[in-house]
Amino acid sequence: MHILNHDFNSHNPTNMFKVIKKVLLSALSVLGLTTIVWSTLLINPSLSYANETEFDFIIVYHNDDLANGTEEVVLEAIEILKKSELYHDKISLDLCLNDDQLYPKIHPLMRGDGPPLAYALFDKTIIFNCEPDFENNIVTSQWPVNNHELRTFKLSYLLAHEFIHNLQFDESFRRVFKLTKGVNIHWKLEGYADYVAREYANDGLLKSRIQKFLEQDKLKSGAFPVFELADGTMQIFSYFKYSLIVQYMMEVKNLNYVQMCEHEASQDELYKEMLDWANL
Repeated sequence: MHILNHDFNSHNPTNMFKVIKKVLLSALSVLGLTTIVWSTLLINPSLSYANETEFDFIIVYHNDDLANGTEEVVLEAIEILKKSELYHDKISLDLCLNDDQLYPKIHPLMRGDGPPLAYALFDKTIIFNCEPDFENNIVTSQWPVNNHELRTFKLSYLLAHEFIHNLQFDESFRRVFKLTKGVNIHWKLEGYADYVAREYANDGLLKSRIQKFLEQDKLKSGAFPVFELADGTMQIFSYFKYSLIVQYMMEVKNLNYVQMCEHEASQDELYKEMLDWANL
C-alpha cells in the first residue's frame, strides 16, 4: 500500500510542477552565474592578463613582454583610425593579445580552425587565430580550412580594421546589431572598416581598383580567397569588394557613414550600379 501511494504521489501534477520549477530555477541560476562571470571577464581583461601597457588611447593587455615594434605598429593604426568620421577624442580602446589561454576565446562563437585573425567586441580588439609579428609589422596565419597555407597580412592594417569596428560599436551598438543580427558579418561594416584601414578615402583610384577586382575575380580560388599586394602581404578578396562598394557609396553617391548603413539598396544592386558608373 505504501508503494502504491508513493507511485500515485510521484505522478501528482502539483508535485511534477514543483520538480519542473526547481529544475528551471536551478538552470536559470547556473545561466545567470555564467553570464555574470563571462561579463566580468569581458569587461576586465586585467583579470586574465599579467600586464597592461598604454599607447595614446589604446591599452594593450599582454602576458609576455611586448615585442620590439609594438608601439610603432599600434600608433600607426591609431593614425589611420583618426581618419574615420566615427573617431572622437573621448574614445578609449583595449587591445588584447593572444598570449593568454582564456581571454581570446571569450567570444562563444569563435573557433580555432579558420578566420578571424582578430575580432572586435564593444571597445575591445582581440587578436585571435594568427601569429602577430610586431617587429616586422605582419601577422601570419595557417588555417586548416585553407590546408594550412601560409598567409601574411599587414598588422597595422589589421589593428586599424578592428579598431574601426570598435568605433562602429561606439557610434551605435543598435546599428551594428541590426545589420549583423548579432552573429553574422555584414558587408557594409566590413567594407567601411577596410575602406578606412586601407586608406582608400578620396585617393581617386576607385575605377582602377574596380578593374583590379574584376581581374582577380577570375583567379580567386579556395576558402576565403586572397590576393597579394605590392608589399607582399595579402588582402581578403571579399573585403576588397565590400570596400569598393563603400567607396562608391561615400565618394560617388556622397553618403556619410550613417546614410551608407541605412541605404536600402542591396549589395548586388549597388555593385551593378558601380560597374555601370565605371563603364565596366
